[in-house]
Amino acid sequence: MDLPVELYAMGQRRWVALQDLSRSGMFLQTLEPLEVGAEIHVAIAPEGRRQVTIARVAHVLTSEEAAALGRHPGMGVEFRAPEQPGDHLFTIAIERLLREHRATAPDPGAHIMVADTEPRLLERLSNALGEAGFSVSVAMTGMAALAECIARIPDVVLLDRSLPVLDGLRVLDAMAHDPRLAAVPVILTSAVSADIGPAFDRGAMDFIAKPMLTHEVIVRARRLAYAIPRQTDRVVLRGTLGDVTLPALLTMLEQERKTGRLVVMGDYLGWIDIEDGVIVSAGSSRASDAHANLAALLDWTHGTFELSPVAGPHDSELSVSVCHLLLQHAHQIDEAARVMHVRPSGRILNLDAAT
Repeated sequence: MDLPVELYAMGQRRWVALQDLSRSGMFLQTLEPLEVGAEIHVAIAPEGRRQVTIARVAHVLTSEEAAALGRHPGMGVEFRAPEQPGDHLFTIAIERLLREHRATAPDPGAHIMVADTEPRLLERLSNALGEAGFSVSVAMTGMAALAECIARIPDVVLLDRSLPVLDGLRVLDAMAHDPRLAAVPVILTSAVSADIGPAFDRGAMDFIAKPMLTHEVIVRARRLAYAIPRQTDRVVLRGTLGDVTLPALLTMLEQERKTGRLVVMGDYLGWIDIEDGVIVSAGSSRASDAHANLAALLDWTHGTFELSPVAGPHDSELSVSVCHLLLQHAHQIDEAARVMHVRPSGRILNLDAAT
């Protein structure tokens, strides 16, 4: 939202940029965030009418943490409950802005499963996500979280690290080994910043540090709802790479001029978009480069696959026939093998003579 924001702390104005906005707070981009708990004054001037309220810093995203998450550094602030007439006018102005600039809600039926040990937080998130257009289920233990996911496969999971019985990381492990759940995007939440690395290592697609703003959860859950194929998409073909190799599968899709998204689940999640038999995009939960992802997926020898009849959104990153791709890949393999068989002196090793 393009809205100028003024922030004052200890009598000095600080330069910030608005990233996310909700009725209860906002996330402000800044290279010099204040300490958690710091009291500040926030001013906005929609339609030229300046409104001011008092707020406090609820959480901070440092430059290092932001780099790890691919975000901007900054701080989340919470507005105080309206006490003075100015506070009420500020709240009215925020609600008017949100009505005018409200982000498009997810498709009807988008489902999120929220797992946390704090009943009040579960209630707050459940209500806010419901108002944002999600259907919501909740759990308070790791086992209950898995049971909820199996009962109704969600589009997004918001998972607390410190769940009892099975903690969040072990739930991630269990989901990764279940073909029905391996493709579900997970946001891990934790009050410990050191959990960022283990979260992504176990397959989480996002991480939110506690305490967190409700609006931040909504925005990031919406993004992930479209990051991979929706679980409600009809699956027309599924199997294992041990039975059907990926090159053979792609060749069949080219010959039949099929359109769809092929999701491959193994050590991590990968996908290939095909239109009329031509590969138009490739992605994974580990990298963003389409060519690198496609080359890596072709070498997979284990895992499962699913084909849905609708290709995901893409910007035509690729436009390559399967036949050309496989010939190029085979040439690269032959070239790598030839290099491996050359002695340091430049003479080619005769493998038959060596044996």
